Amino acid sequence: MCLPQHFKYCCYVLADSYFVAQKMGVLGIAVMNLSMPLFNVMDGLGFLLGMGGGTLFTIYQIRDRKRSAKTYTQTVIVGLIIGLVFTLLGILCAPQISHLLGADPTTFKMTFQYVQIVLLFGPGFIFNNLLLGFIRNDHGTKTAMFAMTISSLANIFLDWLFILRLNMGMIGAGLATSFSPIISILIIMTHFQKKENHLKLVNHPFILSDLRQTFSIGLPSFLTEMSTGFGIFIYNWVFLKVSGNNAVAAYGIAANVLLVALALFTGVAQGVQPIVSQEYAHRNFKTIKHGLHFGLIIAELLGIICLVFVCFNSRLIIEFFNAASNFKVIALANSGMKMLLISLLFSSLNVIFNIFFSAINNSYISIAMVILRGYILPLILVPLSAKIYGINGVWLSLTVIEGITSIVELITWRAHSKKMISHLNKKTDMQ
Repeated sequence: MCLPQHFKYCCYVLADSYFVAQKMGVLGIAVMNLSMPLFNVMDGLGFLLGMGGGTLFTIYQIRDRKRSAKTYTQTVIVGLIIGLVFTLLGILCAPQISHLLGADPTTFKMTFQYVQIVLLFGPGFIFNNLLLGFIRNDHGTKTAMFAMTISSLANIFLDWLFILRLNMGMIGAGLATSFSPIISILIIMTHFQKKENHLKLVNHPFILSDLRQTFSIGLPSFLTEMSTGFGIFIYNWVFLKVSGNNAVAAYGIAANVLLVALALFTGVAQGVQPIVSQEYAHRNFKTIKHGLHFGLIIAELLGIICLVFVCFNSRLIIEFFNAASNFKVIALANSGMKMLLISLLFSSLNVIFNIFFSAINNSYISIAMVILRGYILPLILVPLSAKIYGINGVWLSLTVIEGITSIVELITWRAHSKKMISHLNKKTDMQ
């Protein structure tokens, strides 16, 4: 993902949460947080196809242009099938999915309304990320950035229109969010009118080896995106059991701040990545090390700034999302948000390390860290912390998860750096 992608995601989350909170109070925020993993699933599958298929398309553009068209065509067909599956789920299974996400009798109606609309528009979410991946690989970076920026701003305007002006409630929130990728796709379609466009649909049978390769290349993006949704899903369930919907709403407020901070860290990491990759190609270990240290220092400073800002302005942030001034949510969020966001001191390092290992051609380490940080540790530590320490244990568990991951990554980097120095020196000697 690139920084505009995180900007788009933050706009979805922040705009929906803010306008829903203005009209429906803290229950609206709880519904938004319960529904968030659904976006991660659809976005993750879109990234899987867009990143994997787009990368394979670029490779075949150099080797075999006819096969690049076949790759694009079969990826589009798979995307269409997956998108229609989500539409069918919206027609047939929206109540069951709402319950699975954690909706109880208090939040079920609103969750069902929002989830059903988002599922019905599933093909839009899938195709938006799929096409963005391909046009970036077809020299359409400016078009992709423009599409994401305009669709994000459109989402904010539509939230205001449907929720505040037309009083459409969660249905309006769902429509605003679902129309946003449609607007993005309409902008993307202008790329197909350009002379330099190489994305063409052709008639051919499926090439299963290419499909497997698409999934393999896109897997890291899918796992990374899904890890966010999986973590939110686990936290929602545990908070519901420990303290009910008010705790989920409080967590939703904190999660919004967390997502913005993570987007900042990712921006730093993606700024460092090209430099590190270039120096790795030139076997310049000293500059690689400096690049890593620079990224870690900047990200850590941003983490400290975000944490200090939250500590001194927690009431202001809570009031932004808590227009009804629910005192239970204020009390939970005021103490809990500070405990949760201590994790920024470690997540800032983890985001840099994750992209850094991919930049030096060790994506398998990045994948392993994503699985550890996003799946294994939350599944074990969040419920365990709740059982031993109650709600405070849940708030602090993210800091423990990020801290453990940071220690593992530092140990991994120390061990790997020695091997890398030896490997790069051998290559230099051979030349």
